[in-house]
Amino acid sequence: MTSYDARTALDAIHHHQEQTRDAYVRHGSSLPYLLVTALAVFSFSAAIDLPNPWRTLTLLAAGGLMAGMLFVHQRRALVRRKASGAERAFSLWVGGVVTVVLVAAVIGARLLKLPDPGMIAGAVAAVATLVAGYATRPIMKALTRRDSRV
Repeated sequence: MTSYDARTALDAIHHHQEQTRDAYVRHGSSLPYLLVTALAVFSFSAAIDLPNPWRTLTLLAAGGLMAGMLFVHQRRALVRRKASGAERAFSLWVGGVVTVVLVAAVIGARLLKLPDPGMIAGAVAAVATLVAGYATRPIMKALTRRDSRV
């Protein structure tokens, strides 16, 4: 093997690693999964305004929807890899930001004395979930590129 052959093989390996990272990030922020996540966030928040038997059913349905989406998301992934600590921390941070948006929207809706503040806040948080899914895609791509285990 010549040095040119070794360099070509190494370049091909790096190219395939980059394709793997792109597929991982693309799958993680694909529209169907973001829509189901936004629907689950909306359902969890809207359940606040419902009377007790419907609240329980809505919370169970939203939890089942989220669990089912996570199962399907993992099963349909073209690329399986263990997330790095930085990726997990960033995902938790984004989830925290969406939670803060939800709480702020509930407080704002109650202060404005709007009807069904949980539903309004859920809609705001669902939109924040969709925006966060697309806005954080380049950051997740940079985090996966920084991780050399792929």
